[in-house]
Amino acid sequence: MTDAGFSRRRFLTTTAALTGTALLAGAGGSAFATGGRERAGGIDLDGLGKAMSGRLLRPGDAGYELAARPWNQALSARRPAAIALAGDRDDVAECVRRAGGRGVPLAARSGGHNYAGFSTPDSGVVVDVTALDKISVHDDGTAVVGSGARLMDVYTALAARGRALPGGTCASVGIAGLTLGGGIGPLTRAYGLTCDRLKAATVVLADGSVHKVNSRRDADLFWALRGGGGGHAGIVTEFTFSTVPAPSPVIFTLEFPAEHTAKVLTSWSAWQAAAPKELTSTCAVEARKRPTASIEGAWLGGDAALDAQLASLIAEVGVAPTERTASRKSYLDAMLHYAGCDDAKTCRLDTEPGGTVERESFHAASRMLPHRLNAADADRVVEILSGFGDMVLLFDGVGGEVDSIGARDTAYPHRGATASMQIYGWSETDQGEVVTQAQQALTRVIGTGSYVNYINPMQPDWAASYWGANRTRLRRIVSAYDPGKVFDFPQSVLRG
Repeated sequence: MTDAGFSRRRFLTTTAALTGTALLAGAGGSAFATGGRERAGGIDLDGLGKAMSGRLLRPGDAGYELAARPWNQALSARRPAAIALAGDRDDVAECVRRAGGRGVPLAARSGGHNYAGFSTPDSGVVVDVTALDKISVHDDGTAVVGSGARLMDVYTALAARGRALPGGTCASVGIAGLTLGGGIGPLTRAYGLTCDRLKAATVVLADGSVHKVNSRRDADLFWALRGGGGGHAGIVTEFTFSTVPAPSPVIFTLEFPAEHTAKVLTSWSAWQAAAPKELTSTCAVEARKRPTASIEGAWLGGDAALDAQLASLIAEVGVAPTERTASRKSYLDAMLHYAGCDDAKTCRLDTEPGGTVERESFHAASRMLPHRLNAADADRVVEILSGFGDMVLLFDGVGGEVDSIGARDTAYPHRGATASMQIYGWSETDQGEVVTQAQQALTRVIGTGSYVNYINPMQPDWAASYWGANRTRLRRIVSAYDPGKVFDFPQSVLRG
């Protein structure tokens, strides 16, 4: 087998797009008048800064401008009244007690990748949990992970102990946002969503109290944490996961001629939906005058079985791929491949020592695919995409182990979907309306559900799309734990 030359992140980087997400607790971007450096609304910032073991950054302080920069450079500049660099869980609780319920947006931030920038609110207080990044892997395979840990650091620590966790491919995303919204990635069909591996969490609630929750203790809140999305009811400071033995997947790619894009999409949709759970793949359709299609995937079985799987797909497409690669990798090397970097250090932002990951400028939206695409559906997708430039669709296969859990058993509502569809438009200018137009046009073909981790501030049907039939229960739980709406933002379930 030849070495796989396709990297998910490199593909999106070359098309100036981005994959992955993170939001821990979000807040709205509405501006509140501040009372200068000493106060923000009714918050005594001087007192808060003195009470913390970590630093409190305010406008004019060294490090503030960098800390205030959103991950998504297409967003307008954010000017929080203060950014609290929490040193520990007590700092988080202190921030919530002193800043919550005082008419000022309060948001927690892990990796800061929230597509809409809700984790860095204008004129608000950001509780940055980046320093809460300790990772412990126990002999029984249980992993205890601080909410500020970045994905590649998690994968590296797990791999050193021969363990793995299904998760996303954007290395600098924080574990918190990924988990709270679900967690889709290249091992999803084999091992489930990231939130499906969650066994317990430590949460700072809206009154500043600290709760350790699981399926028996604060079970409703634990239900909400498994796929309800960040920004609701409290700030998670620590997660406990069950992990799996680290696999050695084969990473494969196929590229096809542009004139066969619709057929590739139809064939891939049926093939992925029927595939054994050991196979998770992505079909990328890039917008051009003649849209092109490529497929990348991870296979956890033997080489001969993969050859048979790929042969069946190619036969269904009816044309040989113009390029085909496959390479078996260790778990860590596979995740580094998807991330498009060499090691955990280079997977950090380029503003950090040794980091090479640059911030991106993009607009994004999503839909969940509840069925296989037929020929007419695929033709319509290609037709719609032909009318939009600078855009790519990523169809990520789901199903498999994801569907072993009922749609009402966690807050994640999209059990039974065959794929998630991510829409990326990249530009230095505002393209958000164009991406949303594409999303709405594709709704008639794809479906109405959307993945909350790919949050879209311009989406008109966001509440029903993110949470579906789970919305009422999620709203009730969040209201019970946060009756004063301490954690509020424009797409909070309490506003939907």
